[in-house]
Order: sequence, then structure tokens, then C-alpha cells
Amino acid sequence: MAAITKSRFLILDANILIDFLKCDRTIIKLISTNVGQVYLATPVLDEISEINDSDCAELGIKLVEPELDQVMLAAEKKGSLSFQDNLCLILAKSFGWTCVTNDKPLRQMCESEGVTLIWGIELICMLVESGGLPATHAREIILDINRINPKYITASIVEKALLRLGFG
Repeated sequence: MAAITKSRFLILDANILIDFLKCDRTIIKLISTNVGQVYLATPVLDEISEINDSDCAELGIKLVEPELDQVMLAAEKKGSLSFQDNLCLILAKSFGWTCVTNDKPLRQMCESEGVTLIWGIELICMLVESGGLPATHAREIILDINRINPKYITASIVEKALLRLGFG
């Protein structure tokens, strides 16, 4: 794989951010520094009790206040996505950002609308590949995320990530 350059713009859904905050919040700053700028929609921040505005600034997360038309569009959309997930999709599509999510319905909608996607665990692998995190530390984080979130981070996903990092 070619060297990763920091040219990505990433928007995280709430679940990814919560997983990272619970396991090792410092990786968010490392991702912003080494992989790509991390964005978070303010309505998503409002639903997360583990972080606030000043934490976001400290971790290198840029808060984005959606435009009124984006909020209205997210509120009008029907289906399996929450308002916040619809907003992540709309912002990713509007700005050409990569959506970082493990949520199956959001992944399916992103795919159907041509929005680039990354799994949360994949982002950790990219951080290692950029030189921003030792593989052994990434392995610990991946296993910890699997422990706290086994519904979305299955053994198969963990196995692929660990192989990518050279474990296995």
C-alpha cells in the first residue's frame, strides 16, 4: 500500500466517536494529525455526553454547524437512519468527506449515494500505516473496541484489521 498522505476529510458518526473516547481518546488527535481532519456535526456532539466543545478543540475535531437547508433535509428524510446519521450523510456528500461509521444502515445509504466510507477499525489501521501509532497499541485499541462494541465490531472485522497490521 502506498504511503498515506494527510489529505482526507473525515466525518465521524456518534458511535465511532464514543468507541474511540471509551478506548483511547488520544487516537482522535493522532488521526487528525496523521490521517485527516476530523469533523463532527454539532447536532451529533449534542447527543454525546462523553465530550464537549473544548474537548473537541483539544482533540483536533472541527465542529461543523449545518446550514438550515441541511438540517431540514435531514429532518425530512424517512427510513432507518436517525436525524444525526442523515446529517452525517448529507454533510459527507455535500463536502466530499469520508464517512467513518460501523452502522449498517448508514453504510448502505452512503454506498447508494456514492459517499466514501471507512470502518472505524480501518481508520485505526490507517493511523498505524501513516506512522502515527505503533501497531501494538492499535491492536490493544481494536480488541478493546471489539470488547465494548461486539455488535458492530465482529470477530471477522477484528481478524482482518489485525492481519492488516501484521498480527496473525
